[in-house]
Amino acid sequence: MAADKPARPSLRVVPPAEPDPAEQVRQRVRKMARPDGIVQCNRCGSRTLLTLVNGVFIENGRKTGGTVIEKDICADCYKRGIITSMLPALKPI
Repeated sequence: MAADKPARPSLRVVPPAEPDPAEQVRQRVRKMARPDGIVQCNRCGSRTLLTLVNGVFIENGRKTGGTVIEKDICADCYKRGIITSMLPALKPI
């Protein structure tokens, strides 16, 4: 019965493609030395933070209320649909 089935094509290893110009910039930024105290995304090298809050209202000229949906994530990765935490996870004592 095995002879009746058509043979599947063999898998082939494809060499990695050359990075496009935008990815070359990201790689260069990731390799740069970080100053002390600067938060930087490990995925894209961006230094912009984003906090998403739902249900905020203004009371006496100040924002109050709201539920924090995401906190301290990379804004550039979020624009591409990726949620990347910028802060390291704290380890329990």
